Amino acid sequence: MPPSPLHTPDPATPASALMEGGLRLGVPLSPHTVARLVLYLQELTRWNAKVNLTGLTTERDIISKHFLDSLSAVRLITSAPGLIRPGPGRQVLDVGTGAGFPGLVLKLQDPDLVVTLLEPSQKKAAFLHHMIGLLGISGVSVLIARIEDLKPGQAGPFDLVTSRAVRPELILAEAPRLLAPGGQVLLFRTSPMSDVPSGYRLIRETSFTLPFTDDPRTLTLLAPVPLQS
Repeated sequence: MPPSPLHTPDPATPASALMEGGLRLGVPLSPHTVARLVLYLQELTRWNAKVNLTGLTTERDIISKHFLDSLSAVRLITSAPGLIRPGPGRQVLDVGTGAGFPGLVLKLQDPDLVVTLLEPSQKKAAFLHHMIGLLGISGVSVLIARIEDLKPGQAGPFDLVTSRAVRPELILAEAPRLLAPGGQVLLFRTSPMSDVPSGYRLIRETSFTLPFTDDPRTLTLLAPVPLQS
């Protein structure tokens, strides 16, 4: 008898894991995108042996908890109500991107995005520059800074500010001065918000389980409430 859907064996190769994981998330990946993500994974693993890019050590964990976790935002970004400039040229700021999650992964899936990767670590920034050159990507830049030190005229304004690694309180405090009118904030969380933060309104929130794990995830999309004149 074939295995039940709840007990389907993990895919045998990184490429098949990315392909199947994307389908489970409702984000179909082209063979070209999968090939680039596999190269990304290989370089991440190679660099991680010398530079601490991620604490995850197995391909299975890196694929699920970094690559697929990042890709989970694709549908929310592309279908979010009110997100300005729905076509090419949307400006995305990924704060504390580390080894490029989610910003570089989102860029590989959606080349029309214009992505700024904000990362204070020189070593991690060096890896990001390496990957951008190796993959021949345009429309993506790396800034070595913290969000609290980023000047409004230094980059942006941004249609979307996102982060997987930085404290939400810091992101929400700093985002309004960096966002374009109508811009939004996307937070990667483990559970739904109990209360909408002051100064923001909730646009959309969606919860799911990461493919190949039992890890719960919630994506929370917020927009600043305009100040009353």
